Amino acid sequence: MKAVEITQYGAPEVLRVGERPDPQAGAGEVLIRVTASGINRPDVLQRTGNYPVPPGASDIPGLEVAGEVVGGDERELAAAGFKKGDRVCALVAGGGYAELCVAPIGQCLPVPKGFSDIEAASLPETFFTVWSNVFDR
Repeated sequence: MKAVEITQYGAPEVLRVGERPDPQAGAGEVLIRVTASGINRPDVLQRTGNYPVPPGASDIPGLEVAGEVVGGDERELAAAGFKKGDRVCALVAGGGYAELCVAPIGQCLPVPKGFSDIEAASLPETFFTVWSNVFDR
């Protein structure tokens, strides 16, 4: 798959499109064909070398995506009300600037009715963070 890679730390010009193996969804995860991804402050900080990749996360930048479910843990997908072909947006620990991205099923939402994938990709980082801070904590 094609993915945006950080070739060295610096300005946006350090980003290049490269080839990576397709990610594989594991237990409790969904594989998304990415049609849009958000750009957030942590992505910029990662590109400049000021935000280390969390342990176990992809070194491909991108914390929020929107796209189509193309695979994953079938039982957990069904339990969450998702199936292949559904449009979703998701919060991920990295890997969003790629053709395919794995996300925890619990961090996915259906794309809201009337939203484009570009609009939906702008929701997860801010929306999930605010929801968590205001309602969960």
